[in-house]
Amino acid sequence: MNKLLFIFLTGTLISFSQTLSVGSNSSININSNSSLSVDGLELAPNEAYTISGPNTLDRSNVPIVVGDNTSINRVYELSAELSDYSGILNFKYLESELNSISEADLVLEVLNTNGVWTSVPASVDEANNTLSYDFTELVGFTSITASDVSATLTVKPVLLDGYVRVYPNPTTDFLHIVSNTAQKATLFNTAGQKILETNNSTTLDVIDLPSGVYLLNLQNTQNQISTFKIIKK
Repeated sequence: MNKLLFIFLTGTLISFSQTLSVGSNSSININSNSSLSVDGLELAPNEAYTISGPNTLDRSNVPIVVGDNTSINRVYELSAELSDYSGILNFKYLESELNSISEADLVLEVLNTNGVWTSVPASVDEANNTLSYDFTELVGFTSITASDVSATLTVKPVLLDGYVRVYPNPTTDFLHIVSNTAQKATLFNTAGQKILETNNSTTLDVIDLPSGVYLLNLQNTQNQISTFKIIKK
């Protein structure tokens, strides 16, 4: 892989106090077999990828805290989502930033535009203090950090009596159903064709479904029906 990136700009690339700032009329193109490295964060897309402005990337040493769980003291934050990304993401850290988390227990965390953190089992290179993960499915993120595999930032929705929750939405792989009663799940496409059906399952595997919009009907033992519009990326 060519680690020396040729960057093609439209307009002007602006850099102030941010780690990276792309102006509103600017863009950065990362060619295939190339990578972009910015202050310890490296993107190596599977295909040519464009970062369009306006967007800024900042690095913070303030950890993310969700409930009783916390990230390490290195967080990258974007002002706008990097959407539809697939490829390798390399995340460097310092041992002084681990926040009492063992390197062997680190997982990579990405935040989507719905405010949901997703943890992925990245490869840990303790010699070079690097986490690496290959996103084979399209993903979007606005923040990136790392946490402990047993105390991730991903928190399941709080279940209220009588409520049914489905997450994440949009999704790229699985749908999780949270309910205090058993639910029969039926997934339809927009033409009304039945795509999937399960009885009392808390997870739906939609990895192999085409990207698009679907309707999910959930029916409990009292024949109460909840309907959700699902977006598969």
